[in-house]
Amino acid sequence: MAVSAAYPVESIDNAARILLMLVDRPSLRVADVSTELGVARSTAHRMLTTLQARDLLRQDARTKGYGPGPALARLGIAVMGAVSLRDEARLVLERLVEDTSETAHLLVLEGTETVFIEGVESHQVIRAGLRTGQRGPAHATAAGKVLLAELPREELRRRYPGARLRGGTERAVSTRRALEAELEKVRETGYATNMEESQRDLCAVAAPVRNRQGMACGALSVSGPARRIEAELALLSGAVAAAARELGTRLG
Repeated sequence: MAVSAAYPVESIDNAARILLMLVDRPSLRVADVSTELGVARSTAHRMLTTLQARDLLRQDARTKGYGPGPALARLGIAVMGAVSLRDEARLVLERLVEDTSETAHLLVLEGTETVFIEGVESHQVIRAGLRTGQRGPAHATAAGKVLLAELPREELRRRYPGARLRGGTERAVSTRRALEAELEKVRETGYATNMEESQRDLCAVAAPVRNRQGMACGALSVSGPARRIEAELALLSGAVAAAARELGTRLG
């Protein structure tokens, strides 16, 4: 049974009510929030964009509706413990490692960084190591590019207000214009690559994990030595995409 707060803070209460609206609705519009909370549309819009800025919500560029963001996925992973989304992801990651013989990770996007949430290491002698808990520049990682490709143009430019990008190796894109061009290719193929852009001699392939509303809540990647990944790129991209679809189905 819900317990009422003795001294509720209105802004926090409203934010909580907005997020709880997602339990019964796949997507929220400004008008929905305005009506539900009894506030002006301009106020509802500010609330939604504030939650979006923290990655708790994500706006669909086509419908303009707001759905769960990647930070909510991370929160679910952190809170649900042994029977969590993380366990569902691990089962898929283990199978992905069996299918590809390469290290596999689940990642989410936070601002302009990717965060490694869970991973399973390859059994090969020369392999990519586990990076669970680590962060990396999104524009220089396969998973980061997959998730950046989901953002509307205006949101991408909010996160990258400058023309120059920092981080990664000399092979990583170094300008916002180059990043936008690469993200167009990602949207066309449905997957992204990291060809020694985050680290020398390391390559990766990633695909988005979509929830039931079709919005990306994370990404799966496989990574390994450059020579091996480059030789098996077509096979690996197909395997990662299939695993990402399976995980999306499991997570609902």
